[in-house]
Amino acid sequence: MKQLWTVLHTSLLGGRPVRLALALAGEFSGRYGLYHQDGTLLAGEDVAPVEDQGTHFSQWLWPRPGLVIFGAGHVALPVAQIGALLDFEVTVCDDREEFANSGRFPGARVLALPYEEAFERLTINSRHYLVIVTRGHFHDRVCLARALATEAAYIGVIGSPKKAAETRVWLKEQGFTPDQVRRMFSPIGLGIGAKTPGEIAVSILAEIVREKSKRPAPAQIEEIALALATKPAEEVWGLITVVSARGSTPQGAGARMLLLADGRTLGTVGGGLAERLALDAAQEVMAEGKPRLLEYDLDNTLAAQEGMVCGGKMSIFVQPQ
Repeated sequence: MKQLWTVLHTSLLGGRPVRLALALAGEFSGRYGLYHQDGTLLAGEDVAPVEDQGTHFSQWLWPRPGLVIFGAGHVALPVAQIGALLDFEVTVCDDREEFANSGRFPGARVLALPYEEAFERLTINSRHYLVIVTRGHFHDRVCLARALATEAAYIGVIGSPKKAAETRVWLKEQGFTPDQVRRMFSPIGLGIGAKTPGEIAVSILAEIVREKSKRPAPAQIEEIALALATKPAEEVWGLITVVSARGSTPQGAGARMLLLADGRTLGTVGGGLAERLALDAAQEVMAEGKPRLLEYDLDNTLAAQEGMVCGGKMSIFVQPQ
């Protein structure tokens, strides 16, 4: 099982989405199969070669998103701050050391390099969202041309509608295809009438979140996979997975929580009542060594008693690891 979690973590770290299938019943109950985008089995057992929601739970996993900001000026500052708040892995690039430094961008990876060199240093793939906010059109175009040669999930370029139209003409003149030109989001951000750097940053991150929502990644899946890949052999942990959610529930299907032998946890299945019930079940499963599929009906009466707004139904699979 450690191999599966190692391969999962390595795949996500490399920007490669994978499908994780979990058998909920039958002889393979509690076993996993990890699949490539083309359907090839990467690790584990071939527990779900076809979709079968009755006895399996199958989920596409996307890597933790990376936010790469080209330009370290007044707009980049709040973009980096909000990006970090939204749990993006933030990188800032600028060719001016007085702007690109860890003092201005604490917690971010900072590259004080010419933009061409920064692209050579970076490994940009489908988990990355690129924000181009340099100090001028020339640098914006240098970054944009390089960005379009990557598999980045989002490429946004700051500028007015006039500048955006001129940039699209320039891209066509440079030989970029219509499909490549359409990858550019410019003017950058959602149209909310943003004026200040902070407001512009909000509009940019709102647009990125909208695009990112098309490929959701369960919170902390990479941390959970790494923990399981390096788990001490003598310890038994409990892994909680929400395999279905109906109505208003704290978390949707695919949320995971890992209970370690010392009581520490990684991830969440929603907090409050649902999480407390799941952790109680995990303790029992860790002691018994057998997985369980549990149904929780968080009806309105019970939910109200716990201070929740409304209820729903959740199916949770709890298994020892």
